[in-house]
Amino acid sequence: MADNRNNMLEKVKERLDIVELVSEYVNLKKSGSNYLGLCPFHNEKTPSFTVSESKQIFHCFGCGAGGDGITFIMKRENLDFVDTLKFLADKYNIPWEDSTGAPASGLKQIFYEINRAAARFFHSNLYTDKIALQYLKNRGIEEEVFRRFGLGYASESFDKLLINLKEDGFSESDIEKTGLIGIRKDVSGFYDKFRNRLIFPIIDTRGRVIGFGGRVLDRSLPKYLNSPDTVVFNKGYHLYGLNIIAKNKSRKRIMLVEGYMDVISLNAKGIDYAVASLGTALTEYQGKLLKRYGDEVYICYDSDAAGVRAAIRAIDVLQKLDVDPKVVMLPEGEDPDDFIKANSVAAFEKKVEESLNFMDFKVYILKKRFDLTQAEDKIKFTQEAARMIRELKSPVQQNVYIDKLSEETGIAREAIMAELRTGRKFKNMPSASVTTKTKPEIQPARQKAETDLIGLMLIDKNIYEIVSEKLSDSDFEDPDCRFCLRLIAQEYKSKDILDIDRILTELEFDEKDSDRLAALLSAKPQYTSSNIEVITEDLIRTIKTDQLESKKREITEKIKELEKTGSVQEIKRLMEELTEIIERIHLIS
Repeated sequence: MADNRNNMLEKVKERLDIVELVSEYVNLKKSGSNYLGLCPFHNEKTPSFTVSESKQIFHCFGCGAGGDGITFIMKRENLDFVDTLKFLADKYNIPWEDSTGAPASGLKQIFYEINRAAARFFHSNLYTDKIALQYLKNRGIEEEVFRRFGLGYASESFDKLLINLKEDGFSESDIEKTGLIGIRKDVSGFYDKFRNRLIFPIIDTRGRVIGFGGRVLDRSLPKYLNSPDTVVFNKGYHLYGLNIIAKNKSRKRIMLVEGYMDVISLNAKGIDYAVASLGTALTEYQGKLLKRYGDEVYICYDSDAAGVRAAIRAIDVLQKLDVDPKVVMLPEGEDPDDFIKANSVAAFEKKVEESLNFMDFKVYILKKRFDLTQAEDKIKFTQEAARMIRELKSPVQQNVYIDKLSEETGIAREAIMAELRTGRKFKNMPSASVTTKTKPEIQPARQKAETDLIGLMLIDKNIYEIVSEKLSDSDFEDPDCRFCLRLIAQEYKSKDILDIDRILTELEFDEKDSDRLAALLSAKPQYTSSNIEVITEDLIRTIKTDQLESKKREITEKIKELEKTGSVQEIKRLMEELTEIIERIHLIS
């Protein structure tokens, strides 16, 4: 796998020009031999972001961000290393290679071409259908907007799309796989699935049509019809309208709304940061897209019971991703389009500014279930609210909402804190055999990796051999772990199985070291034997990654110091070294 990543990395680097790439995100101006612009990673008024065409690197003298084109995309698009390679490979039309080194199937490209041809067919139909055009006009959607979204119309014909696509040279088999046509009940042929519907092409951030949504213009059912999942489309992995937001240089806000028309109607009013999930509850991957494309995430669903439930589910998904969304509160029974028509765009923007923090929203919804003038309801409300506060990760957030809840209910702060402690589950509670004097300790990842490897090597010589091939005792940061590794190496020279009790009896420790070393040599990591080698590789990777991260921090500090003295050549050398380290980190992770 690493070889394939290296191969793809080299191909991407050959095609990538950092000035051209960064210019898609930043307005760059020539300044001597470099280019200068406003940093996209922090707010600044005076340009301090430089791009070197000759070195193919960037560096911001304001916030310290730096690296090559791959690092830039990772930071700007909030992608991991592999997804960044895929993003750039797609951008430069480089066929992605699978784990065997073979290019990915050409079926995807066929699907993209079929969908593009279908989108053009539907779009041209729209101009000939008066009912569809009148519907859009009534919704305030002008031609400029429906062209921007590529809207179309599917007539009542059972086979017009099929005939058109076949004339374009596509096979019935491939068209059927895209979900655009289905087999007739009498198995006599195929029929168009999208009929008598307004068509919404679903377009990815690379401008490719990956699927379709269709809405009826009468009262027939189903009201909405969506493309099935295919090799190019999975409803849980895309957001409608994200292709519009991807073109925005400013990504301050992103707003999650309920449907296609909400996105389009808001865009028509100049609010160009709305997206919608595709007929499903928000998924974790869609949550990651929201996090990636917006500094601030807003939720604006209908205010009915279904909309509230969907908003709470979306909040829960985003919270797991360390995103604190805000909820735009509209009058009951109104969607964003209704509100703007009844008021104004400025009034809607004011609602956005006044949106509730996710926790305030959840407490607000909870409060509507209780009558706080009644003692029993006040107790239940406080207990439920305390449970919500308990789930907050930040002690500061918890403290703020304890105060709010106390003020809201009149219940003493101390009583609410006692309620929070009731039923709390601690992940690192000591076992019953440990004395009350011992405090639970949370180990850093590097330290835990070292201690777990010691434990695994003690019980399995094969694991020792794997570790010794990839790490030396100097790679262990913990001096006690280094000692144990040397001891294990010495013992395995003459034995295949270690007698830990004998080793502990024969060794003489200083009193201050005895407890720690005895604990290391007696430890038994809780891993299943079925995945022990995979776990070992992960632990080794953790140590190597931490070593590189430490080196990365060291070089970053040196660069900051050199920026004060103006040693440009040394900065360039260190930037190249930093870029190499970043790439090594991502290649092993």
